[in-house]
Amino acid sequence: MRILKENEREIDILQKHIERVGQGGRPLQILEAGCGRKWYFRMDGLKYELTGIDLDGAAMDARLKQKGDLQRAIVGDLRTVELEPNSYDVIYNAYVLEHIPGAEKVLDNFMRWLKPGGILILTIPDRDSVHGLMTRMLPFYLHVLYYRWVWKLKEAGKPGFAPYPTFYDKVVSGRGMRAYAEKRSLIVREELGFGSYRRGNSPFFRALTPVFATFVSVLTFGRISAKHVDLAYVLEKPA
Repeated sequence: MRILKENEREIDILQKHIERVGQGGRPLQILEAGCGRKWYFRMDGLKYELTGIDLDGAAMDARLKQKGDLQRAIVGDLRTVELEPNSYDVIYNAYVLEHIPGAEKVLDNFMRWLKPGGILILTIPDRDSVHGLMTRMLPFYLHVLYYRWVWKLKEAGKPGFAPYPTFYDKVVSGRGMRAYAEKRSLIVREELGFGSYRRGNSPFFRALTPVFATFVSVLTFGRISAKHVDLAYVLEKPA
């Protein structure tokens, strides 16, 4: 695993893989699985068609009205929605799997929907990081208080605002993703760890949290990592 420095952006590294897949000149079929507020990758010189899917119909409607960048919009559950097999060159899924019980079922769907030689670009918080451990151990109302006190986000926890309940299936981790890739004979094109523990808007918390993270990591003999918060993967379906 490569741990990114604070001045390195995972989005720039991941984008190079989209550019590699798009070198053939034909329009890329891209699925944004779990729509965010916008498409974050620059697509200069690439032809593509972007399909979005999300469980939240209101969020999808807002995306269509505010950005209008989707050629196709689907409201549905990633565990149960039916899409054509071997349809997409690129599937992008960011900060979604930790909120889904049965995350491996979603990954299986992604692999079925990908064309041979297609790639899954995946970003997850690592369940085996200090951040992931604390999220799993602490009750949800403390997550909300953390966002309000440390991040100074007054709307935190209200409808449409983070944080959201998490389940953290075992596959939502470095060990889990490597085991999944091996079981499905996937090619791991990229594995990145990133995210600093100098977090929040308070100078006190920004100084305290790295010390606390290191303490927890030492206490667990390094099984819980203090070197990163999040993980990014590029997994290729064999041709």
